[in-house]
Amino acid sequence: MPPESIAGRYRVEREVGRGGMGSVWLCHDELLGRTVAAKQVGLMPGETTPDLARAMREARSSAPLNHRNVVSVYDAIEEGDHIWLVMEYVPGRTLAEIIASGPLEPGRAAGIGAQVADGLAAAHARGTVHRDVKPGNILVTDDDVAKISDFGISRTTGDAALTQSGLVSGTPAYFSPQVARGLEPTPADDVWALGATLYAAVEGRPPFPEKSNNLATLSTIISDEPRPARDAGVLDGPLQRMLDRDPDARWSMTEVARALHRIHRDHDDRGTRESVPVAAATTRLPVDPTPTPQEAYAAPVAAPVASGSDDSRGGRRGLFAALAALLLVAVLGGGYLLLSGGDDSTDGTTAGASTSPGKDPSRKASKKPSPSPSEESSSSAPTEEATPTPSPTPEQPPAASSPADFVEGYYAVLPADTESGWAMLSPSYQSQTSYGSYSGFWSTIDAVSVETAPAGADAVDATITYTKDGKPQTETRRITVERSGDSYLITGD
Repeated sequence: MPPESIAGRYRVEREVGRGGMGSVWLCHDELLGRTVAAKQVGLMPGETTPDLARAMREARSSAPLNHRNVVSVYDAIEEGDHIWLVMEYVPGRTLAEIIASGPLEPGRAAGIGAQVADGLAAAHARGTVHRDVKPGNILVTDDDVAKISDFGISRTTGDAALTQSGLVSGTPAYFSPQVARGLEPTPADDVWALGATLYAAVEGRPPFPEKSNNLATLSTIISDEPRPARDAGVLDGPLQRMLDRDPDARWSMTEVARALHRIHRDHDDRGTRESVPVAAATTRLPVDPTPTPQEAYAAPVAAPVASGSDDSRGGRRGLFAALAALLLVAVLGGGYLLLSGGDDSTDGTTAGASTSPGKDPSRKASKKPSPSPSEESSSSAPTEEATPTPSPTPEQPPAASSPADFVEGYYAVLPADTESGWAMLSPSYQSQTSYGSYSGFWSTIDAVSVETAPAGADAVDATITYTKDGKPQTETRRITVERSGDSYLITGD
């Protein structure tokens, strides 16, 4: 039972939360006349008394951030046998509680995730890794303001290790493969954990099946690929980047925030886009049941023919399909461990069945696209000659201040102005198909929209939504460019 008052200042009213790291009580600050939350710091595995140093580390990790998407810490108190952290009270529910009521629409999940990414990016900028990002540590108000909480096991550069040798703290369902192997957490592992959290938000379950014990769960994360997402919609591409097994290939938290903000901006809470000329709804096209690598990407410019390729970092992938096939869909598809509890379990069923195959662990495919049409052409598809048809010679590409701006400008002229789009491709890329195939492909597309994130000096990660016959399909690719005067040309993907 808590005392009636803490430090003679905070009047305890009622318990509002409980987790593996301690209980949280609603209190009234008698000095400043405000409502606060006081967390009674619990015991870590192997502890017999609360650890003041650990409590102070949480306070010092959170207090300097002063960010609207991080729960503020006001005070740290040692009183008798108890240690208390006094913090901002956030009325609402945890994301875990919201998910328990049913999966979120992708647009809403993106909005919540974008805010959490903002808070975590601020922490990363200060050298702090949260280490336990999960639905239960995300607080969401009734108007969907999201805040990340519980920096209790976070680490800031220069901190001494406080856990005992051989003990790992955190929630295994949201561990990255690197953390599951016992490596020191980095910002890239927070990115994975947020990706796993957003996966759970839209799918209603974590990316990996939860096992009967934590060791089995960790073994699965180390050896297996995440289950293909079935209901991620416009989040499918970002989730692929966040849940890339190669930590160097994952987006930074700042890039995650940028992509999620754009998705949320363009999609309402029902996951649809309205009143935008190139808008696309988020219901998904049926997935071709033919097994293809989960992260194969369609070419950004040409009538696709054969599947593209990928390197170990989830980088440049090309997928060319036949004009008649129109838009083949890329399948998106140690020691003794004492880990904090199962209060974030969201494993359950979701509407709809998936025919998507799992991710190809090797992520290997043919690199060279074929210029010839697929043999699976429909009867309505025009027959294409083996040699490229003459292409137009429109004006030079418009000036662009950055590769991302150029790629956005490229998709902005499509599908209406294929001549301008064709002119924005490098000669070597044009040689991989014909203008007839290119313009024929785009004639089948009703609308296209794109979200971009920089991927170096000559590359852009693009999340692209095509709409055909009112049905959208979203995919993510890395597009490479080269300088051309005061603009750029697309050289590949």
